[in-house]
Amino acid sequence: MTATRSRIRIRPAAPGDEPLVRELLVQANLPPDGLGDFFADGYAVAEADGAIVGAEGVEVYASDGLLRSAVVAPPWRGRGVGDALTRDRIDWARARGLAALYLLTTTAMEYFPRFGFAHIAREAAPPGIRRSREFADACPDTAAFMWLSLTRNIES
Repeated sequence: MTATRSRIRIRPAAPGDEPLVRELLVQANLPPDGLGDFFADGYAVAEADGAIVGAEGVEVYASDGLLRSAVVAPPWRGRGVGDALTRDRIDWARARGLAALYLLTTTAMEYFPRFGFAHIAREAAPPGIRRSREFADACPDTAAFMWLSLTRNIES
């Protein structure tokens, strides 16, 4: 069967999803460090035929969020799963009243600008983001640091 976007369902993550999301991250060579510290509340998963095929989360630090653990299983890449997850997490962060989202990436610098993320210097990171495990330990200093303002009015 061919994977199609119509079979994808984005839903809030449940605590029992963590091992499957951790496995997806490890298979994609992405850092699972700290996943359990924030898992479930700010995370969403993509399901297809009852299987988790992607995930993405937002860790909340005061009025800011750290978008992390964006992962899609290889057979589902390029089919809109990552886009759906990212849009879902941006909407979640806005609904939560966050002022901005930040992210670190070593592989997707060209992907996130389509959602409005822009490159900024690591030194510009707010204190809470700086103290996150991903910023402090899990991602290398060479990772691109990006941000998205959630307080601008965005036209539909």
